[in-house]
Amino acid sequence: MRNILILSTNAQICCQTTDILKQAGYSHIYTAADSRQAFPMIYRLNPKLIIVDLELPPDEIMNLQKTLSGPLMQITLFIAPRQHVDEAVLRLSQQGYTHFVIHPIDRRLFLSAVREIVNSRS
Repeated sequence: MRNILILSTNAQICCQTTDILKQAGYSHIYTAADSRQAFPMIYRLNPKLIIVDLELPPDEIMNLQKTLSGPLMQITLFIAPRQHVDEAVLRLSQQGYTHFVIHPIDRRLFLSAVREIVNSRS
């Protein structure tokens, strides 16, 4: 099973990413609104991909970074809002994260990043 976990409080991002993933054939998609919901799901589901909305509050991002380190860092895809791209992506890339897409989401680029992550961990 290729479980995918989406972390966002933005209903539009959750719906859009879920729809794109379902249309591409991914069926095991789960959502969490904060780190308290996400942590048990990460360990229970053993996801192949974790999608994180960088519009989450800064304390949530910091909590998630503690958990999404090591091997989980390689399966994390961040969705960065256009207005915060430079600072957020620079900070995270300096910490070793390598997968980012910009919101509003380009379907082709998003699916390319998803496939790259999921297929590298198969």
